[in-house]
Amino acid sequence: MRPRLRPLDGSFLRVETPNAHMHVGWCALFEPHPDRDRPNVDSLRESILGRLHLAPRFRQRLAFPPPGFGEPFWVDDTSFDISRHVVALSDDDESLSLASFASLTDAAFSVPLDRKRPLWQMVLAPRLEDGRVGMVAKLHHAMADGLAAVDFAVLVFDSSPDPVHAEPGEEWRPKPTPGRLELGVEAAAGMAGDMLSVARRAGTFAMSPRRQATKLAETVGRVATVVRDDMLAPAPLSTVNVPIGPQRTLVRHRADLAEIRRAGRRPRLAAAATGKRITINDVYLAAVAGALRTVALRRGEAPQPLKVMVPVNLREEDEHGGDGGNRIAFSFIELPVHVATADARLRRVHEATAAFKRSHRPDGSHAMLSAIGMLPGPFKDLAARFAASPRAYNVTISNIPGPRDPLYMLGARLEEAYPVVPLSEDHALSVGVFGYENHAHFGFYADPRALPDVCHLPEAIAAEIRALAGPPPRRHRVPATPESVPAEVTPLR
Repeated sequence: MRPRLRPLDGSFLRVETPNAHMHVGWCALFEPHPDRDRPNVDSLRESILGRLHLAPRFRQRLAFPPPGFGEPFWVDDTSFDISRHVVALSDDDESLSLASFASLTDAAFSVPLDRKRPLWQMVLAPRLEDGRVGMVAKLHHAMADGLAAVDFAVLVFDSSPDPVHAEPGEEWRPKPTPGRLELGVEAAAGMAGDMLSVARRAGTFAMSPRRQATKLAETVGRVATVVRDDMLAPAPLSTVNVPIGPQRTLVRHRADLAEIRRAGRRPRLAAAATGKRITINDVYLAAVAGALRTVALRRGEAPQPLKVMVPVNLREEDEHGGDGGNRIAFSFIELPVHVATADARLRRVHEATAAFKRSHRPDGSHAMLSAIGMLPGPFKDLAARFAASPRAYNVTISNIPGPRDPLYMLGARLEEAYPVVPLSEDHALSVGVFGYENHAHFGFYADPRALPDVCHLPEAIAAEIRALAGPPPRRHRVPATPESVPAEVTPLR
């Protein structure tokens, strides 16, 4: 059987419009190795070609069965050309200014991916004015969620400056493109398999009705909680929910992870009402709340609470992107933009996230998404559009954990990487946070015309993180003694 999009993957195709592009991605900066050749487009293409057998999805495109036969399939792109997917922003010897790189980054993210080809692209700037190398990468959300996108990026990166040459696979020979009738037959077989799976579950229920009834009741209860507390609770009206166009900007901020960790360890915050540890994700959310409050006040508006959607990773600790796709549920919490102090905002966020975890709502969210996947196509369209509407949520905030150790591309060390979280219709802002080495990289992704003051968010979030972390710990200075002073220095008397 050919690989096929899961219902959640397909929902990202359903909500995509000319103004709402459903790609995830990142903007990255690298420091070249002093003793190695600077990465360029030719060397990057060669490196990726040598590893593509490890990720077949990168050479596959979408193929759609007849209407009414469910989600599209992944099929080999018989005209695959690496030069369409790895392209240059500038010539190898051209020094690109940082301002120009930022503008070209925004332009790259403002163009949707071509559904007739594999749904990814990398754009390289071999030489920036500060000596570094720039990269812009994007993948369609139907192909990968944020964590899977990081795993796909490992095909480009190495854990040391010495590039790892993957064991060559067999020469790639694309399989012939199937016709729509063939896809329809295969889709029908898949639907029959789904019905058989349902029948098997019914048989299991009959064998142990009491235990299965208990599990079913728990699942139904969790789904009901999700529907009541998340889906049917309307998001408030907000200036971040306005009609958008296709233009995008990625506004970046790099924060010190030590400062963020310090915010969660402060004594008067550690005794929160839940008795649980304040997490880094809690600090991220509270910092965004404070930054949005600052921008609202600067705009002359009364700060209002927002309903934010936070993706929840459903993978096991040792499970990575695998064959791609999305393994996420969605949580919805109130972002306390209206609360006056930084400490109180962090406490409110922590209480909300702790309550969400206690309620097992990620399980209910996953069960609800699975149930929606069984609906006929038109109803899935309606459900996807409702779930992506401003009535469902105001802003998406996604935390994407990255490695603590450095990564390299063709010997060049990755220094900064700012994530992109897509915008659906009538959503002018999303926030992604990528933790890498000792820094948190905030990517504020917005329509610059609909939300022109997005440029003020880096300054605002820096101030908020300082307020949450408090003053740095004092370092006690040990008085110097004659024995501790170098011999050539005469102690003061």
